[in-house]
Amino acid sequence: MQKKRCLIVTSDSGFGHRSAALSVSKALEVLYPGQVECLVTNPIKETSTPTVMKPIEKGYDRRVRMTPWFYRFSYEVSDSRVVSEVVEGALTLILQKIMGETIRDFKPDIVLNTNEIFNTPIGKVLLETDPKIASYTVVTDLADVHSLWFSPEPDRFFIANEWVKVKALESGVPEDKLVISGIPVSPDFALNQVEKQALRGSLGLDPHRLTLLFVGSTRVSNLQDYLQALENFGTPVQAVVIAGGNDALYKELIGRHYDFPLEVRNFEKNIPQWMMASDVLVTKAGGLILSEGLAAGLPILLIDYLPGQEEGNVRYVLSHQTGALVQNVGEFRAIMAYWLEGDGYRLSQVSRASAALGHPEAALTVAKALWDAMLLQPEPKLLAPKAG
Repeated sequence: MQKKRCLIVTSDSGFGHRSAALSVSKALEVLYPGQVECLVTNPIKETSTPTVMKPIEKGYDRRVRMTPWFYRFSYEVSDSRVVSEVVEGALTLILQKIMGETIRDFKPDIVLNTNEIFNTPIGKVLLETDPKIASYTVVTDLADVHSLWFSPEPDRFFIANEWVKVKALESGVPEDKLVISGIPVSPDFALNQVEKQALRGSLGLDPHRLTLLFVGSTRVSNLQDYLQALENFGTPVQAVVIAGGNDALYKELIGRHYDFPLEVRNFEKNIPQWMMASDVLVTKAGGLILSEGLAAGLPILLIDYLPGQEEGNVRYVLSHQTGALVQNVGEFRAIMAYWLEGDGYRLSQVSRASAALGHPEAALTVAKALWDAMLLQPEPKLLAPKAG
């Protein structure tokens, strides 16, 4: 059997879209080694075709950090299928050419998309080139999902939970197109479970100290203040900080000294191990980082969120009692103290709630569905040699 070809289209406006794409690609490699050729690509960034989308995507982090009020306004105003259909028409005009080139060059058996702006351009190209090729979409938000995700073109949507299902149905998506899979995270969360204390030892951490994992980014502010709040805390703690590309934060922290052990990284590929070695996750309310925390069964302390899109993620965490939102250092210390009362009974409760809500197997679920769909694609016919 010839190798199947899976095209995964993603973007780099934030880390979540590409992270989900890479997780599914890794799951395909794990489940079907040597049987699938997978291309993960951002057509806006990784093609030579000029497009007005390139500077828009490149400046995404800066814009949402500098003008969050405008981001909230534009997000809410555009969040309807009527407005989304207008936006989809404009996106198709802009992106159809580069999507067409990407699809024709790679010749996929299936296309998976992890960003809402590509749904309609992908569907238009496939309709014109090869309607037999299936188009699937992974929705990378936990709660307040924008209507733009739910265009009619994809054959299947992989979604996080029942909250997203309600929005999809309201947007006109047939129920048989919806699969509640969770947001794809690294398959290591499901496949490489290791006892927590042994894992800490392998990472150079104290196996017996309460471990807090701080995950930052260029959009997370005041993380240093919450780290400082752990000094003189009363319970032996250690902290791991993954700066997430925030170079200023990374440089500041590697020169700081606290009265507890601190491990500082900038970018870290091995997020699952650090998650599974930790007891508490401290971060912003991004859909992907929260999905990773839930997959690891971690209580989550939210210290930042993006207006509009991530407000629903905050509600999702709070309503399922898998974490808390803290808005200052005093609240941070109070929540931690409350969780640790009575030998950490409440912390264990929150951890169990988090694990019950997580989907460590999400990438494997999506990968299996992709494989099944690719098997339905007919093998290319080989021309018989001419007689004589």
